[in-house]
Amino acid sequence: MAHVGAKQILSKARQEGYGVPCLLAGNLEMVIGAVQAAEEVGAPLILAYNAQVTPQIPLDLIAPAMVKAAESARVPVATILDHGADLASIEQAIACGLSTVMYDGSALPFAENVCRTQEVVRLAHAHGVDVEGELGAVGGSSIELGYGNVHGEFTDPDQAAEFVAQTGVDILAISFGNLHGLYDGEPELDLARVRAIAGRVATPLAMHGASGLPDATYAAVIAAGISKINYYTAMARAVTHSLRDLLTAAEETSLVYHRVIAWTIEQFAGETRRLLHLLKKPAAATDY
Repeated sequence: MAHVGAKQILSKARQEGYGVPCLLAGNLEMVIGAVQAAEEVGAPLILAYNAQVTPQIPLDLIAPAMVKAAESARVPVATILDHGADLASIEQAIACGLSTVMYDGSALPFAENVCRTQEVVRLAHAHGVDVEGELGAVGGSSIELGYGNVHGEFTDPDQAAEFVAQTGVDILAISFGNLHGLYDGEPELDLARVRAIAGRVATPLAMHGASGLPDATYAAVIAAGISKINYYTAMARAVTHSLRDLLTAAEETSLVYHRVIAWTIEQFAGETRRLLHLLKKPAAATDY
């Protein structure tokens, strides 16, 4: 298959009504496990690097592995810089060969977010790289894992249409009750807002803070208009808990690190397979 931009994968997902997971690729175990699962299921995938979550792993070291894994995969795989905070990080991601960059100007006033996102789009598109922007602010945190109950600023549907028209972004991340990290109780998602935004823009929509939802909620979120599912915290916790149980039960003679590596890859692959089945990708991904 090919290393492709996220727009190509997500436009097809929006058209056909399924979700595509965007999974953190902070180390080789995460990269290998995710791609193995995507190949087994026959589904597309987006691999993301987030400097805030894995600051110990420099982008210039992990990006070649992400790109090589995408190029070698038997399914379409995109790579993305997640929550790029400034032009320097965007430039580095482009230089490292990622196919997509996200510029997060959600904390800025609307006009400034538009202006800075426009600059990123001009730069990225000149290099054939797709751009995700964000309008509205998603609350919570995937780093400090206390339960989140303070929502960010919800995305205004009319502003979303204006933002896409002015910036030319390829993907739009929106806020509608979704939270990074852990939800405190049942998530309160404004799916009517998602439907309103999807009705105003043709650009694929991204949901950050999509892990840990009730299984049935994913179908509802996708039906409302979300195509990109950013998923980390629930997967990371499941793998960590499994690893803790493994180490607790292991015989002393079996406690060697290469077995931990193999187990971690297997666990990330298993969690990815489960998620892909929830998102209902059709069986074959060969028509990209």
